[in-house]
Amino acid sequence: MANVSLAADRYETYAYRIFDGIYRLGAFLLPIGVLVILWEASVRFGIADGTILPAPSTVVARGIGLAFGGEGGGVLFSHIATSLYRALAAFGLAILVAIPLGFALGLSQTLFLWVSPLISILLPLPAVAWTPVMLVAFGQGDATIITVCFLGAVFPVLYSTIQGVRSVSRESIWVVRSMGASRFDIFLRVLLPASLPTLMSGLKLGMAHSWRTLVAAEMLAALSLGLGYMIFAARSYMDVATMFVGIVCLAVIGMLIEHGIFGPIEKRTIRKWHGSSKMGGDA
Repeated sequence: MANVSLAADRYETYAYRIFDGIYRLGAFLLPIGVLVILWEASVRFGIADGTILPAPSTVVARGIGLAFGGEGGGVLFSHIATSLYRALAAFGLAILVAIPLGFALGLSQTLFLWVSPLISILLPLPAVAWTPVMLVAFGQGDATIITVCFLGAVFPVLYSTIQGVRSVSRESIWVVRSMGASRFDIFLRVLLPASLPTLMSGLKLGMAHSWRTLVAAEMLAALSLGLGYMIFAARSYMDVATMFVGIVCLAVIGMLIEHGIFGPIEKRTIRKWHGSSKMGGDA
């Protein structure tokens, strides 16, 4: 009987999680669905000009044509794959540079005083402003695009890492050190968990900056592929539907990256270590 009761409890817990997940997904998608319906209706009833703002059904049909149709079957996937490669490569480089440097600046007051004026100058600069410079240095192609996206991602990650490390109280480090902890133990058990909420916000911002910067960089520096290149090339032919396919792909992929990559990481780290109260409740 005990085994049967335990199995029933597990089944109820599993079923509750499934229904709770479906409810959360529905609540998340509901505003998007309402927006799409209003968008479609405004075009169908002539409230919006379909030549400038094509209906969602037209955008979907055009996207299917670009992805599977004979006019360029698979080209949409090539654009998406190329853009993802560039953005993720830039973001990976930003992580490799910004996180170690951020911990070093956060732990060393002297180093922070020397470098912080440079960060204050460079942080407000739009990364896109570097595109002409990189075009002169590297020419058109991936090197320019990845470098510009790297500049867009590195400063939010660096700044958030510094702030996260500097927010850790010295007393916490002293207590752990007095118990015989090594520097690695202090990093793993004190600095990393305590600074992770701020660091995660910086990672999200850095990825978002890299993804947004990508579009402008591809418009100026891409040779043949990329969502930004696709949108800009469609302008020459007044192909507004293709432009919106690119815009929708950028929005959907950005949302999937945030909720599909950063969401699970937050659940396994920040919400587990700090509780939901520090992460905006159950949102």
